[in-house]
Amino acid sequence: MSVGDRSENRDSAKSSAHSALVRYRVMAYTTAVLLIVLVFVGVPLQVWDHEQWVVRIVGTAHGYLYLVYLLIAFDFTRRLRVPLFKMILVLLAGTIPFCAIVAERLLTRRYARMVQEDTPSVPESAPTTGG
Repeated sequence: MSVGDRSENRDSAKSSAHSALVRYRVMAYTTAVLLIVLVFVGVPLQVWDHEQWVVRIVGTAHGYLYLVYLLIAFDFTRRLRVPLFKMILVLLAGTIPFCAIVAERLLTRRYARMVQEDTPSVPESAPTTGG
């Protein structure tokens, strides 16, 4: 395997991880916003005004999208090599209002650190000067 092949594989892995990050962020914010609307708008309307349409629509949407969130979050946490206990916390974050947003911020920072550590500070092809 040549240096060019390794560089292409690394770039491909970075691109794949970045697209997994984007998918995760979209689903984290989507499920979080739907859950916030459900808990702070739908449930009070259902209890006090006996209006169930918000709970039916938003609750159903959140339920289905939470399943998608689980798959995407699992994939992303595996790529980041997150320990099992923290992975479970990330997966459960979609069930508690605002927690998916907090988990998204923490995982995005972890991803940024991972990319920064993986990127060499001096390019491999750059000549070094002796002094």
